[in-house]
Amino acid sequence: MASLAKKKLLCALGIGLITSQAFAQEDTEKMSFAEGATGYIKAPITELVIDAEHAADELGQRLTIQGAMEGVEIPDLSGIRDRALNDPRVRKLLGVTENPSDEVDAVGYDGAHLWLLLSFSMPKISLQQAMREAEKYGVPVVFRGFVNNSVYDTRAAILDVWETEEEAKGFGIDPTIFTRFNINAVPVVIAASEMLEICETQGCEGDPVPPHDRVSGNIPLETVLAMIAHGDGVGAFEAARMIAAANE
Repeated sequence: MASLAKKKLLCALGIGLITSQAFAQEDTEKMSFAEGATGYIKAPITELVIDAEHAADELGQRLTIQGAMEGVEIPDLSGIRDRALNDPRVRKLLGVTENPSDEVDAVGYDGAHLWLLLSFSMPKISLQQAMREAEKYGVPVVFRGFVNNSVYDTRAAILDVWETEEEAKGFGIDPTIFTRFNINAVPVVIAASEMLEICETQGCEGDPVPPHDRVSGNIPLETVLAMIAHGDGVGAFEAARMIAAANE
């Protein structure tokens, strides 16, 4: 029995020795690491860019340019426009009469020879004073366009000036008057010799400037009308008529 136990012990020692030598050899071998495991990744940027350019060129050769697609047709576009313009709030904002048959005259300032041109960017007090005076003398107030091209933003701007719609004074939106008379600064009063005709060119950009008198600056409208009326310009008669009508 002692002899058998001795043999088993020697066998176990031999196996352990072989195993320990194997692990020792594994630990002493030179290890290799994955890219970036021991520091920054040194990617071949130049080569990657060149490869990407080649791939883009190959893709471009396979692509074909398609023709322009037809525009999307909006059904009943004119009906949408008419319903928007007939909205009571929009009509009131534009100063259009409730009778649709009067719309052309109201929007076109039919019969008017004299206008007060303003801007929503003017100070609140200046706008209030100018629009009150214009109402007194029957002078149409004209703005170049809507605030931010929005009816709602324009309505908000008016309410900021007048606080309520009941207090707000009438006005019109007509960029063609500004273009026709080359207006770049406001306030300005324009007094023409005759009623304006319909634009002959797009937006009146190529129309000749009609004969007129003008007075620029933040001056009381009464003073402006008096200056034009006592002058020798083409707008003298219309200015004098407005002064007389206001004093009746």
